[in-house]
Amino acid sequence: MIRHPPVAALVIVALVAGCAAAARVGIIRKDVLTDAQQVIADTKINWGTMTIEGSVDRADSSYAAGQPITLSVMVSKSAHVAILRVLANGDTTVIFPNKAHPKSDIAAGEVLTVPGPGDAVAVAVETPQVVLFEYIASTDGDSWLFKRAPDKDSDFADLGITTRAIAKDIVGALKIGKGRETAATYVTVRIGG
Repeated sequence: MIRHPPVAALVIVALVAGCAAAARVGIIRKDVLTDAQQVIADTKINWGTMTIEGSVDRADSSYAAGQPITLSVMVSKSAHVAILRVLANGDTTVIFPNKAHPKSDIAAGEVLTVPGPGDAVAVAVETPQVVLFEYIASTDGDSWLFKRAPDKDSDFADLGITTRAIAKDIVGALKIGKGRETAATYVTVRIGG
């Protein structure tokens, strides 16, 4: 029971203001996704007990325009993995599997880096914005998501900018809950000028 409601309200206001100030100065950062990115981030993919962890090579997840980004992914069960890059305008690209690594399978507990050491492919974004990297895994590799070949003369497969349709296609192709486990998570990075 709160005996001093005005004091409690002041404490809450101070906490919210402190978090907002911390976000502005970079102590706490909340990247705001565009509607197109939010559609992919909100896609309901998790089914079963498998987990997936995704990360980038910089603790602050901030990069200069054009700076290479290295991503890492690990799953709790052997699975097939895809990593999508979704730009602010919704432009969606499958960056794994890719030209250097066309196979999507990964063993449980193994850390996969994209690009891997010595790979000729590079992941970079040339314009300042918040970028969403969506990590998706399934214990079944039948989905087009894990088999999509790179576009001609490219290291990656471009899916276009219609993220609502892309999200619907992903969910349908994964056949979520039909004898297979699926998992997804995402990471945001901030590209500066």
